[in-house]
Order: sequence, then C-alpha cells, then structure tokens
Amino acid sequence: MNTDNFVTIRTYHDHILGELMISALHSAGIQVFKFEESHSMLPTENIEIKVPVTEVDAALEIIEAQENL
Repeated sequence: MNTDNFVTIRTYHDHILGELMISALHSAGIQVFKFEESHSMLPTENIEIKVPVTEVDAALEIIEAQENL
C-alpha cells in the first residue's frame, strides 16, 4: 500500500482502543493504515492511525464520536 498521501490522525498507547478505532473507521468505509511501534515481544506499545488526506475530517468525526461514548 502506498502511504504517501496518508497522515497520522491519532496515536494510541492502548492497543485495544487503537484497534477499536480502526474497526470503526473500516466500518465507515475509510481506508486506514496502521503503524505499530514495538520495542519488545509484548503487544505493540503505540499504534498510529493514518488515513488519506482526503478522509481526515470524516475520520476525526468518527473517532471523536467513539471516544465520547
């Protein structure tokens, strides 16, 4: 996947919360690129959620709605 036109909209330190947000974005039809940073064998420490520049506003609305539940 070419991620040149993708931007980071959120970084989560909670792996489960990050996956829930990615799932919500996928359900809304938004293309998502997940970048995971890990320095150990444990589940990833940070998850960066990246979306296409053209989808930033819609993605942020979805994430903010989910965070406020």
